[in-house]
Amino acid sequence: TGGLSAAFGQAGPPHGASFFGSPAGRYCDGRLVIDFIAESLGLPYLSAFLDSVGSNFSHGANFATAGSPIRAINSTLRQSGFSPFSLDVQVVQFFNFHDRSQTVRSRGGIYTTILPEA
Repeated sequence: TGGLSAAFGQAGPPHGASFFGSPAGRYCDGRLVIDFIAESLGLPYLSAFLDSVGSNFSHGANFATAGSPIRAINSTLRQSGFSPFSLDVQVVQFFNFHDRSQTVRSRGGIYTTILPEA
């Protein structure tokens, strides 16, 4: 969904080539379940929270990253996976994003069009 590549660099080909026509910052070559859900609701694809440059979060943000473990990271890579963004980190990111986006959205102007309502 773009989170891991936003943090650590773009995923090279073929990631995104078949569906998006160019690298899409995802470790897949097409749409994911979250994309089909967005399509069925008539919504645009969610931008990765970690890829905030030029993103429109008016319909939400995606906090998932490829290879993220459920348990908090420990010193053993084999047990933890390869992403430092475990579920507890993603939950904290969500709550921080929610609080900050509402503070900024309350300023009005363009912020009301690019940030989600509470």
